[in-house]
Amino acid sequence: MRANGRRRVLVATLMLLPVVLAACSAGGREAGGASPVAATTPAATPGGTATASTAPVPVVTLEEARRVVTRLLATDDVLRAGGELRMALEIVRDGQAALTTAAYRANDMEPPRYGWGDPVLYVPRLDRAPYWFTAVVERRDGPGGREREDDARSAVLTFMKENDESRWQLSFATLLYSGAEPPEVALDAEGYATALSTRDESLEISPQLMAPLHATVAEEGSQGFSAALIAPGEHTTGYSAEIAERKQQARHDGLNFDSIFGATKSPVFGLRTRDGGGFVQYAMTRTTTLSAKLPSAPWIAIPQDARWAAEQPAMAKEMRIIETHQYAAEVPAKGSRRPAEVIAFDGAITRVSGK
Repeated sequence: MRANGRRRVLVATLMLLPVVLAACSAGGREAGGASPVAATTPAATPGGTATASTAPVPVVTLEEARRVVTRLLATDDVLRAGGELRMALEIVRDGQAALTTAAYRANDMEPPRYGWGDPVLYVPRLDRAPYWFTAVVERRDGPGGREREDDARSAVLTFMKENDESRWQLSFATLLYSGAEPPEVALDAEGYATALSTRDESLEISPQLMAPLHATVAEEGSQGFSAALIAPGEHTTGYSAEIAERKQQARHDGLNFDSIFGATKSPVFGLRTRDGGGFVQYAMTRTTTLSAKLPSAPWIAIPQDARWAAEQPAMAKEMRIIETHQYAAEVPAKGSRRPAEVIAFDGAITRVSGK
């Protein structure tokens, strides 16, 4: 019965996918490869909002952005229903390529499915590639979102198109914390947003520095030199406490433990907020290593949630687990003397290696 069901889904997939790819135009890049810096709105000014009379005509309109969100989320659901990982990788890029692979392979090619609400769009008024925009959309668990309504989460999704010939792909996705709201993004008279340069110095932390500083806080906690720049929380200073506890347990088991965080080659996206700050989206990796102190140390068991990525259930000398994380943060304007606040997180184990 399952095989017949998958064949029916695959037929639907093959009928739908050409429509999506044709509408988005062919010529996309290889999924998961190096990505260019996200384009910014021309003449973006701190705290300012462009007027319709002076701003350039946007290459990507609000109407096109809405069509892209609807089309790609519908296609993603059909591909998930059919377990079609190869096709799913055609509509994602950057960190989403690794996370999509993990969602399929960790669930025996039956990845979770979701239902989606109406998107709130933040479309920068861009005049050059790469083009991108962000959508905040309610996500519910289950096919068509038929699970309990109290499981609904707000997802932050950013779609990217590398050049005029490329097709749209999902570059970034994360989930707002329960009860959190996205910051008020500055919109012009026609409803378009302002994209920030990754080196924008009108913020307390330039967008390109969010990942490195976040990594430092995660590893060093409240004692680190950058702790005052990023607010404490589960996915900031909380990591440091977790690492200390796991190091102690590893020593007890005759093992060495280390866990480090780092920036990635994925693009950083920033939108100007109404108070002059920024809504910044960025990715990090976490690499956790367990190694034997002595040749006689016991084998290192691979955690159950990482078994899908390994060829054997344990390693003799060293195990390395790599996670891909995606965050969104509200970064205040320079001079506000307030820390940046991480308000969204999603991530998963994406690779296991060792010996």
